Amino acid sequence: MQVQLFSNMAALKTILYLVQKSKTNEMKRTDLTSIFVAIVAIMVSSCSREDRFSVPYTSQETHTIFNISVAKNTKTKSSTKSSSTKSDISTKAYTDSKTSFDAEKKHAFIDSEIAFGLVGVDVKSRDVLVDAQPVHEINGVRSTNVVTTDLSSGTLKVSAFYPHVNSVNYRKDGSYSVSFTPNDIKKGPLASEAVEMRCDQDYETVNLKFHHITNSFGFKVCDITDDDQLQGLMRIRKVVLHGMPTEGLYVCDGDDSYWVPNAKRQELVFFEGDDCVACGEENAGFIGKESLSDDKEECSRMYVVPEELTDKHYVEVIFDVNSFDYDGTHYGSVCGMSQVIPISGVVPDDVLEKGLQYTFILGLNLESVYRTIEFTASVDDWEGKFDCRILDYDNE
Repeated sequence: MQVQLFSNMAALKTILYLVQKSKTNEMKRTDLTSIFVAIVAIMVSSCSREDRFSVPYTSQETHTIFNISVAKNTKTKSSTKSSSTKSDISTKAYTDSKTSFDAEKKHAFIDSEIAFGLVGVDVKSRDVLVDAQPVHEINGVRSTNVVTTDLSSGTLKVSAFYPHVNSVNYRKDGSYSVSFTPNDIKKGPLASEAVEMRCDQDYETVNLKFHHITNSFGFKVCDITDDDQLQGLMRIRKVVLHGMPTEGLYVCDGDDSYWVPNAKRQELVFFEGDDCVACGEENAGFIGKESLSDDKEECSRMYVVPEELTDKHYVEVIFDVNSFDYDGTHYGSVCGMSQVIPISGVVPDDVLEKGLQYTFILGLNLESVYRTIEFTASVDDWEGKFDCRILDYDNE
């Protein structure tokens, strides 16, 4: 500030001197004007330099635009499984050597109205410089300003998760964990690959490729009853998945990312309706929300957190049976019958892989519902009691 003051005083003295000289030496007005403009320019320049050094230093911001994509080729595993009842859980597995592991395109996308969370870690110091910043889409573009001049290495490793959530915990090594709730799971959670970006540029586009991190579950159903007289009698009413976690902690650690499922379990209803079950696995129908379909696009699917399968993971199928005659006996229609079908024993090693879409085939067997029960009967002898007292009216 003193330097500026002295400079201004010197400039004023110079102007006064020139004005005085113009009176005595009759200096031309044009020369005086030129000198005056030059001095003013020097003063303005001096002020500009001083202002530049007096303003507190602020970190440079890099305007970053994200080009996002979602991996669409999701492997689909179709599995077959035996039917069983609550009274006969030991029914042998109904399996098929033609179990499909074909790749299927999954319509994956990021909703333009839902933000993803951005995390940025200094590659060298492992300091978290971008703390789960929500990135929204505006006019078809997702962008944000990232402060980069505080970097010790000049390189920022960025990754993202979708949908954006507030509960994020960081570790010293730069990895972090995201706590997803059932509501977040319903939105189809995704996580991106980590990308390193140089921060010595004023403008940069970062390509983020997201992947599925949960499992997508869906079901097909068919009648596998062997006896022709008992086929085609079942009408499916409800399908409920029990035991699968729908929330948990997802640890983002590069290729070693993994889930820590929450102990909470929800009953997931895949179907509520009334539709006839077709006979034979080749005619198995995809279970939609309210009806069965041959179109896999109409399959009712839900996201679940991957974990090792046990006997606590099972599907319950509620169905009705039409009336029928069999071996001279008439059987009336029944409603609300149930079969419990375990999922374990179908997936290799009973381990679900994140990012895979599973379609399980539920085989319903009416013979496991109507079983012949034989009865045997025997009658024991009367139990006898003898009282030695003499009953005499006169001798009480």
